[in-house]
Amino acid sequence: MKRISGKWKGTFFLLVLSAFLVWGGSREVSAASKCKVVFANAQGVVSTQTYRNWARTVEAGDWIKLPKYSQSGYRCYWVLKNGNKTYKYNPGANYRITKNTKFCLYRYKLYNVCFYTENGKKEYLSMREQAIKGQYITLPSVPHGTSNKGLGWSTTVRGKTYKKAGTKVKVTGNMRFYPITQKITGVNLRAYNGKLWKVVPTGSGKNPVFPSVNLGSGNMCLGWSRTKGQTSKPEYLAGDRIPSKSGNYYMVVFGKHMDKAPAGVRKPENHDVVYFVGDSRTMGMARALGSSAPANVKFIYKVGEGLDWFKKTGYNTLRSNVCKQSKNSRIAVVINLGANDLRNYSGYTKYMQAVARDLKKYRKNCDMYYMSVNPVNSAMIRSYLGWTSRTENQVKNINNTLKSALCSGSRRTYTYIDTCSFLQRYGWISREGHDGLCDGVHYSDATSLRIYDYCMKILNR
Repeated sequence: MKRISGKWKGTFFLLVLSAFLVWGGSREVSAASKCKVVFANAQGVVSTQTYRNWARTVEAGDWIKLPKYSQSGYRCYWVLKNGNKTYKYNPGANYRITKNTKFCLYRYKLYNVCFYTENGKKEYLSMREQAIKGQYITLPSVPHGTSNKGLGWSTTVRGKTYKKAGTKVKVTGNMRFYPITQKITGVNLRAYNGKLWKVVPTGSGKNPVFPSVNLGSGNMCLGWSRTKGQTSKPEYLAGDRIPSKSGNYYMVVFGKHMDKAPAGVRKPENHDVVYFVGDSRTMGMARALGSSAPANVKFIYKVGEGLDWFKKTGYNTLRSNVCKQSKNSRIAVVINLGANDLRNYSGYTKYMQAVARDLKKYRKNCDMYYMSVNPVNSAMIRSYLGWTSRTENQVKNINNTLKSALCSGSRRTYTYIDTCSFLQRYGWISREGHDGLCDGVHYSDATSLRIYDYCMKILNR
């Protein structure tokens, strides 16, 4: 091996030394600079040992937690001044340090904003707010009963002027507010036991309607009656116009304990095979029947679907099943679609008429039935979903359309099965989910079995 000459040794040494200086120098240049953080009183003076103890030196870019400080009756802020701008930070807040920084501790006196009863004798303690002078607070909702409504808040007992709830008010010191309410004149809506539930104003020129009710117990409010204590046959349904300007109307309540399944499972008498076609409500009927379903009763359904599914898939399945039956078989087809198309059902009538005519080509002894879209409780739906996906009036509108276009007149193509009116009149119960809540759309097993039984009565006439 050749020995390295002295000249090359020197060159090699210079290269290593250069690399060391370059890398060493870069570390020294990139070293973070130090920043001093000082804490002082409102005058900017480090006046006590406590302020001195809070001081620190940190690397630029580090985050620090501002010292915690509180004083009864005051709201405290660490104030940072930057030119003409002033910034306030809560004690304990995190702040990123980028340069030498000085925080000053400011204490602002807190004032009580209190809300009292109309006569001024009792404070609503849960409403009390504390704020500093110059701060804005938002006036809360006005407490009121079932027979009066809140108008706003006054600064004097039974004052003539008031500010509405939701108004922002500037705090000037300790402040007191008193509610201003107005008695409602109108119709008294009462619970099943006669207790006042709500007063509906009727003097505004508007035409109020009966509301839907979620009792929260699983019992079903079927509607309203002039007679107290009714459990069936309501005179008025949710969405119906209230017919008078005054008077009392009572909830008609069908209890869960009243939701009894029929004693037995009714079988088809006039048909060799019956097909039920629908959505999740039809699935609920099939599930409730279970193994007790007659062998000649078939179910075709798709959860959450409607007319689009029926056009693409459901009708082909139905027609294929119908065509497998012998030509002499008496067949009944019960369509129960529409609950998922309440906002857009314009295509139903023409298509369903075509379906009935088409099936008749394959089997002349095929009787077509259309089951009504069955009831919903929009108040339950709203509680369950947080919004109203279906309303009672939407159900009413689609049923009127289907009955008129498909099941009426000399050219009718279907026989109408009005299970909706049956349930509204004699009661139904919504199915409870795993969370124990009722969704207001689907039915208990007992109600589903009652729907099936009612349909079979119509088919067996």
